Amino acid sequence: MLEWVVVWVLLASGLGLAATLAHHFLAPQVCIATTLLTVIYARCTRGRGSLYTLSGVKPKHMILLILVCLFFRLPAFNHVQGGQDEGVYVNMANYIERTGSLVIWDTPLEQLQGTSFVERYLAENRNLSTDPASLNAGSYLGGVYTRSPTGDGLYFQFYHLFPIWMALAAGVFGTTFAVYALTLFALLSVVFLYRLTLVLTGSSRAALIAGLLLALNPLHAFFSKFPVTEVPTLAFSLIGFTYLALFWRAEDGSRHRRWLLLSMLSFGALFMTRISGFMYVPFLIVVAVVSAANDADRMRRKYMQFWVLGVVALYAVSVAYGLRWSHQYALDIYRASFGRVFPSHWQVGVAALVVVALMAWSGLVALAQTGMRPRIDRFIVVPLRRAVAPIVLISLALGIYKIYQLGWTAHYQGDGWLDTQWGLAGSHWRAVKASSLAAFFVYTGPLLPLAFLGLVLRRQREPRIEFLRLFSAGFFVYIVLLQWTIPYGPYYARYLLSEAVPYMLLFTVAAWACMPRNGVRRILNAALAITLIYSVTATAGQLGKNESEGVYQSLAQLLAPVDKGDIILLDTLAAGAPDNNQLKTPIVYTFGLTAVTVSGGSLADHAYIAALNARYDEVFMISQSATVPTGYESMGSTRFRVETYEWNHAFPHKLSVSEDARLYLYRLVRPIFPFGHPESFKAPGAWNEWLTSGWSDPEAGGVWSSGAHAEITIDPRQLSHVVQGVRLNFEVYGLVTAGHPHQRIQVSVNGMAAGTHDVVYPNNLIRFDVVVPATDMVSSNAIRIAFDLPDAVSPQSIGINKDPRVLGIQMRMLTASPLDPVSQLSSAPAAGAVAPVAPDKHKLH
Repeated sequence: MLEWVVVWVLLASGLGLAATLAHHFLAPQVCIATTLLTVIYARCTRGRGSLYTLSGVKPKHMILLILVCLFFRLPAFNHVQGGQDEGVYVNMANYIERTGSLVIWDTPLEQLQGTSFVERYLAENRNLSTDPASLNAGSYLGGVYTRSPTGDGLYFQFYHLFPIWMALAAGVFGTTFAVYALTLFALLSVVFLYRLTLVLTGSSRAALIAGLLLALNPLHAFFSKFPVTEVPTLAFSLIGFTYLALFWRAEDGSRHRRWLLLSMLSFGALFMTRISGFMYVPFLIVVAVVSAANDADRMRRKYMQFWVLGVVALYAVSVAYGLRWSHQYALDIYRASFGRVFPSHWQVGVAALVVVALMAWSGLVALAQTGMRPRIDRFIVVPLRRAVAPIVLISLALGIYKIYQLGWTAHYQGDGWLDTQWGLAGSHWRAVKASSLAAFFVYTGPLLPLAFLGLVLRRQREPRIEFLRLFSAGFFVYIVLLQWTIPYGPYYARYLLSEAVPYMLLFTVAAWACMPRNGVRRILNAALAITLIYSVTATAGQLGKNESEGVYQSLAQLLAPVDKGDIILLDTLAAGAPDNNQLKTPIVYTFGLTAVTVSGGSLADHAYIAALNARYDEVFMISQSATVPTGYESMGSTRFRVETYEWNHAFPHKLSVSEDARLYLYRLVRPIFPFGHPESFKAPGAWNEWLTSGWSDPEAGGVWSSGAHAEITIDPRQLSHVVQGVRLNFEVYGLVTAGHPHQRIQVSVNGMAAGTHDVVYPNNLIRFDVVVPATDMVSSNAIRIAFDLPDAVSPQSIGINKDPRVLGIQMRMLTASPLDPVSQLSSAPAAGAVAPVAPDKHKLH
């Protein structure tokens, strides 16, 4: 049944990813197709199981592990607010489930193209990259990149398999259940750690202890509720290694090649989940070389080479995928990772390294087929095994020295990350607490890291445990030398989770299970027991504390009056306002609404608001101000309260309020006609509601009168109040030809004659003024401007075309200005400046 679960998970991953890239993701259909294919697989492999694969598995152990795991992992955190990695993943998932695709556009920018407001929009809604070494053009939101600084094409930052899994959960169970895909992977990781330990040691007791250590681990428990990729990555790697170990250990008659295929596909899913899969490749090549040199089973040697080749090929596919679908992010990560090794021309250095590694691998495997196997073992494998202990010791010493340099010397003063950003340089013991080495003890207890170090320094007789020793030692070196600082926890501690902590637990338990019963083993017994007690105590501190609880419900309540065709103005650039990323990301990608970030200056720019109003059904505004803006009406409010775990260097146990504000929703009911800015009556048009009678439907050039009489009606509250009234300058196109050379326009304002104007062929364009006195503007009555057109005719009657409508003029533009040019507005517009956007938190790079 575990195999069927794995097949279902791998098929759902592949079908979900393919459907998303094809822009046709439908969660129920993906799940149904996956189930049908899994049933076919089960029927085709029926009777082909192995007695060995079931030996030692105790259902009561599995049930216990699942229940313990769920006890400490429910409920999951619905991190719908944006700005951080977890919010990006959740919003990406909701967008995929809602649209079936990964294609995203900056739709307001697309709507504003061709207007004079593009630069204003870009200034307030884009963040251009300020890092000269970065390859990205900038961002639209935290985690949403722009394809060009001024283009409307966007794309999500990360790899997409994990969000697709959350989209599957959302599509089947509902939006708020998306994060429970993470619970599935948490269960899989615990179950397969148990299963892998059982394969490696043959001891169900050791397997149960390993499973409990992971199920109770405070780091694993936290990130099983916190939607980032470490737990899915761990689950896929444990599945892959489990089926590899099954194949390697099974007897020739019960060895199944499909296990290698499942293992390969699991690692392929890992590489599509997290970009750091390149860290696995060196260990895989070691597996191939050691197998070729040491394994006496010829057939197994052959299949192991195919397995490593297949996994490396899948990693190459994932690299191509990242460069295609998350181009700038992938390049930034590769540059940050390999730029330290190859400071200049890192692409060339990586390419050369890959060529050398492949040549060495193929050369050593070829030599192993010619009787050189003993020499390969003697000169390569044995020195490699001997080198593990000194490398670990030297790395540990260097790591401790780096911590000393950070806390007690000026070595890192001026460092942009460690000093400027986090103030760790010269911070003494705070630098120690901010190290990965210290976090290792925090999340595994005071004794198990010491036991691990003692065991990893000794070579293991069993080849399976020896490879595990090499693998766990490699990631230990990584965290003490490369990823050696954790600015704050628990969020940055996640870099210990996908490999270092769980494989350290696995290696320690496996080595303990293979030890003879002596005094050292009894000491380890006590260490394991104390670690279990410590883990229960530390993990229990998370019970009842749900990070970001209620945020989705608050936003859903606030946004209930807004429809898909509306637009929301986000007044989030002022000091003290909620972070723009936090609000805008879920509004756009989870709720599927259109939002524009605006400054105070933009809110006071009536022309800009009118341009947006013309392109959307209704205009709403979200603000922290309780004062209803002029021309708007209140639509309600909600409390936006975000609780997060405290930033510290202990295990997660205490929540604090990171955001607490009341948000108000307003709806624009009376847009203000701007002074000095020509406004059109095109389709779409912000002022077409003024066309009360005698007009045709608005067209691309303007709106034609229909008949001999037309009227516009203006709400005086939509005109800015001035001392002596308003001058309205109309630009109209008259229907005149050589055979119909005159078009008279008789204008009246509220029944009072306001002038007569003639359009005379061949000049068919005319501009004229209509004065609205101040007394009309302060009246509660509407301003009615009438146009009598005694010369209106149909284009058909004068031989222009077959249009039978009776037309006189086409209203094109209207410009308003104070009647007295030196008069001032009664209230000056509020000045606004674009505030800097807060930096994103918890980012991988």
